[in-house]
Amino acid sequence: MIEKEVKDLLRDPRIYIGLIVPVIMLPLMGFAMSAAMSGAVEAATKGLNVAVIDYDGTNTSRGLVSILVQVGLNASNIEAGSLEEALEEAKNLNSKVLIVIPEGFEETLLNFGKVRVDVYSIMESVGFGSVGAQSVVDRALSISSEILSSMMISRLAPDVEPDVVREPLNITRYTVIRDRVMPISPQTIFGQLMMSYGIMVPMVLFVLAISVAQIAAIATAVENEEKTLETLLTFPVTRYHILMAKLIGSSVVAVLGGILFTVGFLIYFEGIFSMPGLEMGFVNVFQFLPPPPAGAYVVLALSLILSILFITSLGIVIGALSSDVRMAGALLGVVIIPIMIPSILVMYGDLRALPIGLQLFIYALPTSYPMIMAKEMVLSGISVEAIYGIPYSAALTMAVVYATSKLLAPEKLLTLQYKLRIRRMRRRGVREETR
Repeated sequence: MIEKEVKDLLRDPRIYIGLIVPVIMLPLMGFAMSAAMSGAVEAATKGLNVAVIDYDGTNTSRGLVSILVQVGLNASNIEAGSLEEALEEAKNLNSKVLIVIPEGFEETLLNFGKVRVDVYSIMESVGFGSVGAQSVVDRALSISSEILSSMMISRLAPDVEPDVVREPLNITRYTVIRDRVMPISPQTIFGQLMMSYGIMVPMVLFVLAISVAQIAAIATAVENEEKTLETLLTFPVTRYHILMAKLIGSSVVAVLGGILFTVGFLIYFEGIFSMPGLEMGFVNVFQFLPPPPAGAYVVLALSLILSILFITSLGIVIGALSSDVRMAGALLGVVIIPIMIPSILVMYGDLRALPIGLQLFIYALPTSYPMIMAKEMVLSGISVEAIYGIPYSAALTMAVVYATSKLLAPEKLLTLQYKLRIRRMRRRGVREETR
C-alpha cells in the first residue's frame, strides 16, 4: 500500500508540479536578481562621472582631484556661482555626484586641521545603480583621505609608519565555543552559522512540514472528491494500515520535495551572494568547530520523524474532512499558521529571551523541536527542554494518529463532512444577507 500511495502522489500533477517548481523557480529568481542588480551597478559605476568645484585652486586640492581620477572616477572641474548652477552643470555632464572643495583647503591641511568636503549625490532613480555609484565615490574619498593623512603624518614624523599612527592596535580575534579556542572572529562564525543552522536548516524543516501537510491533505481530499477513500475503507484492510501507508507515502514524497527545495534554495543564495557588494570571503568555520555528538543526530532524526508523523496526521484529517480539494486548501491555513509563527521565532529570535507565553506556544508543537535542535546542536548541544520534548512529541503524535485512525470510518466521515458543508453554507448565507 505504501508503494501505491507514493505512485499515486507522484502521478498527480497537483503534487509533482509543486515538487518541481521550487527547484526551477528559486535558481531562476536568484539568477534574475543577480543579473539585474549586477547590470545596474556595473552600468552606474563604469566610468562614473563626477563633477568637482575647486574653490581653493591649490596644488593640494588639484592633487585630491588627481587621486579621484587615479581610483577610477571621471572627475570634471566645473565653475558655478551658486549651488543651483553647479548642480545643473553636473546634470548636464551626466554626473552622479558633485564634490565641493572649499577655499582654504590646502592651508587647513598644512596646519593639520580637518577640512570639510561637501558631497552632493544626484539621485534620479531608486535602485542598486544609485547605491553602487555612491559606494564607489565613498571608497574613492576614503582612499583620498588615507593618502592625505599619510602625507600629513610623514611631514610631522618622517620616520614613523602612518598606519601605526592611524591604527596603533593590532587586534587578533578568537572565538571560544565549547571550550575550544578558534582563530576566527565571532562575526565570521555568526554569519556562517546563522545562514546554515540558524536559517537554512530551520527553513528546510519548515518547508518539509508544510509540504507534508499539503501533500497529505490534497491526496486525501482528492480521494474524497473521487469517492475512492470510501471504497478503500471497505477493503479487508485495517484502518491503521491504511493510515500508516498514507503517512509513510506522504512523508517519502515530502522528503523528496524537501531535497529539491534545498537544492533550489542553495542555488538561489549562491546567486544572491554573487552580486556586487555582497560577496563574502568564505572561511570554512566547520573545520574548527567541534562536531556534534552522534547522539545529537539520533535525537534530531527521532524528533524529525515524530514531527513528520504529527503534521501528516493533521493533513490527513484535513483532507478526510474536506469534500473537495478547494475546501482542503482553505482548511490548511489552520495548520500552516501555527507552524509558521514558531518557525519564524526560532529562526530569527532567541528562544529563551521570548515571553513565557510564546515559549510555551513553541514547545507545545512537535514541529518546533527539530528546528530548535538543529539550531542549538552545533554551539551548545541539545537543550534539556528539547530532550524532554521527545516523549511529549511521541505521546501527542500517537494520540493524533490514534484519533485519525478512528476518524477513518465512512459513516463518521460522511457525518462530519455534511456538518462542515452545512456550516459553510450558513456562513455564505449570512454574508449575502449582510451585503
